[in-house]
Amino acid sequence: MIDYYKRLPQNRKLKKLNNFEKGCWINVINPSDKEIDALTKDFDLDKQNLISGIDKNEVPRVEKDEKELYIILKILSSNQKELDTMLILITPKFILTLTRTQPKFINQIVLGNTKFITTQKIGSMLMLLSKINAEFEKATLSTARSVNAEKRAVIGKMSERDVDNLLIHEETLNGFVSAYHYTNLVYERINKHINFQEEENEELMEDLIIEAKQGADLCKSSLKTISNLRNHLEVSLSNKLNKVITLLTIFTILVSVPAAISGLYGMNVLLPMQNSTYIFYYVLGLIVILWASFILYLKKRDVI
Repeated sequence: MIDYYKRLPQNRKLKKLNNFEKGCWINVINPSDKEIDALTKDFDLDKQNLISGIDKNEVPRVEKDEKELYIILKILSSNQKELDTMLILITPKFILTLTRTQPKFINQIVLGNTKFITTQKIGSMLMLLSKINAEFEKATLSTARSVNAEKRAVIGKMSERDVDNLLIHEETLNGFVSAYHYTNLVYERINKHINFQEEENEELMEDLIIEAKQGADLCKSSLKTISNLRNHLEVSLSNKLNKVITLLTIFTILVSVPAAISGLYGMNVLLPMQNSTYIFYYVLGLIVILWASFILYLKKRDVI
């Protein structure tokens, strides 16, 4: 799907066009092969870069031709949980965005909830980058809060579901770290390729770089917390297993002592005091003495 929009500085709202006009914004969502071919032919664009914009596994990068600047970035998909790819194309005549699915911030722009001036291409690009940063920041903070909640749960009792959630958070944060890393590289390349004539735009670009680095640091901090939680759980489970094994060993020994003595006095051979009326009480007393000695020994060793 290809839509054309235009908004001049004096216009109040974004206007949808029927056809291409100079200074417009071309919003491309999940284009077909025919639409990619048409864009390539009509605007003399690099077909491979357009295809890269809908490749989920594409690596973020910046490519500059004589007139066009291709910016390929990672964004959050519509469900806000997975990473997707987006192409932002800056040309002298128009700005183009291309994605597989329409992200939330594009919907906000289309609905006119932002001051997206299509004729101010650098400003429009910075607004798109700012929206992408904001979505990543929101998702990162949400994941970090969840990790901290799991951390508090460890103090009490952590369930299997909590452990599964930690693994999901870890996978998400690893994806965010990678996305932030490439995003910073892309921002540095943009700084090299674009001469910001307005000081405000240059400062906004610097802010975006700082935000991306802070987001990456927050992800790494949360990953470290998850790693510490995993180590804590491993130690805790190991201690519990050791206690269970110790308890079973003690129980086995306590059962084995009377079983051995009873078995001895159950043999068909002559045994001391076997004809005594009180032999049962003697044997029982011996068992109790052995049990008491064994328990006192274990307490001295701090085993129980």
